[in-house]
Amino acid sequence: MVWNLRIPLTLFLFGLISGMYQYYNNLFLFKNSLLNSIQFILTIILIFVIFEKQGLNSKKVHFSFGLLIVAFGFFVDLVLFR
Repeated sequence: MVWNLRIPLTLFLFGLISGMYQYYNNLFLFKNSLLNSIQFILTIILIFVIFEKQGLNSKKVHFSFGLLIVAFGFFVDLVLFR
C-alpha cells in the first residue's frame, strides 16, 4: 500500500511550524494575534507551494513510512519544542 507524500508532509509541516512558532516567539513579525495567525498560515502555504513546485508531494511512499512522517511531526510539536 502506497501513499502520496502530500498528506503526511502537510501534517508534518503543521507540527513542525506550530512547534517552532510556539517555542520561538520572536519569529512573529507582528504583535497582533490576527496578523500572527495570518503569518503562520502563509508560512505553511509557502512551504507547501515549494513542495508542489519541486514535485515532492507527488512522490509515492509506503503507508508505514507516511505514518512515521506524521508521527514525527507530532513528536516535534509536542516534545522537542516544549
